[in-house]
Amino acid sequence: MIYIGLWYALNVGYNIYNKELCNGFPLAYTVGATSLGAGLLYLLPIWCCGIRPVPKMDSSDVKNIAVIAVLHTIGHYGAVISMAMGAVSFTHIVKAAEPVFSTVLSGLINGKWAAWQVNLSLVPVILGVVIASVKMNFDPFGIELGDFNMSAFVAANISNLAFALRSMYMKKMTDTAEKKAACKSKNLDSANIYAVYTVFAFLLAIPIAIYMEGGALVELKDKMGESSYSVFTLSGLAGAGEFKLTEMHIITGLFFYLYNEASSLALGNLDSVQHAVCNTVKRVVIMIAMSFFDKPLTLQKWTGAGIAIGGTLVYTLVKNSVEAVAKKKVV
Repeated sequence: MIYIGLWYALNVGYNIYNKELCNGFPLAYTVGATSLGAGLLYLLPIWCCGIRPVPKMDSSDVKNIAVIAVLHTIGHYGAVISMAMGAVSFTHIVKAAEPVFSTVLSGLINGKWAAWQVNLSLVPVILGVVIASVKMNFDPFGIELGDFNMSAFVAANISNLAFALRSMYMKKMTDTAEKKAACKSKNLDSANIYAVYTVFAFLLAIPIAIYMEGGALVELKDKMGESSYSVFTLSGLAGAGEFKLTEMHIITGLFFYLYNEASSLALGNLDSVQHAVCNTVKRVVIMIAMSFFDKPLTLQKWTGAGIAIGGTLVYTLVKNSVEAVAKKKVV
């Protein structure tokens, strides 16, 4: 319960601070890079002080984690850019469709297509995203995009694609008892694997941010004396006070790293169904919290969000049930 509480609280904090930072500092690639890098302020001391054992990797581990880091970088950038361009709640609605990508990619890459019951359970997810994204009117032929942001939608789906691939590659690292034992002997538990690919992702994100926004960053530096760029006031947080730009980047990044760490620790104490339930509730908690700080959701969008997010839970329950039945038949 402590891990789940930290996971939720830190995730809400990250979404609030990330959106505030993106609103006042319109360089999403730079924000994405600093969010990855700020985690080192927490990670390196606990490694250096021996609080957590340092991972021992061979060349194959480096190669596997490097692939995961590339996908993590793409997925992280997709989510940050989506939240910067549109409402945070809209990004989370679209992100609820990640199981669709996981199911299709598993079939295309591994040749393991899900049972029809599992595929059917994805329909509410897709339907919910559609309902939340379009604006209905009384014309029987009139379905138009409301405040739908195509750039935010595309970026969120790129994030879905990258994170679905990331999950597949991560599973391959521990998909047998031998691999699990090997990872354990190298101090590569879930928290350390996440730590290592975060470091790799940060190193990869630096040249991307420089290439995409280096010129704009130099121009922005000349404006640092202006209050709009040197100080942030979180208007939605009573008594939050003011933060300088550097502080905002650090706070946002620490929230990002620590909420993922708490999620990993929670996952280690939950089975897949319990974690799916917690992940579903997490999205609802984030959307409720962001309704106070970001653009409020209409009834139609709440309806679509509920269908999509609830659909992800149904998908997980059906998938686990089908897999359990299949295992019994094998035995």
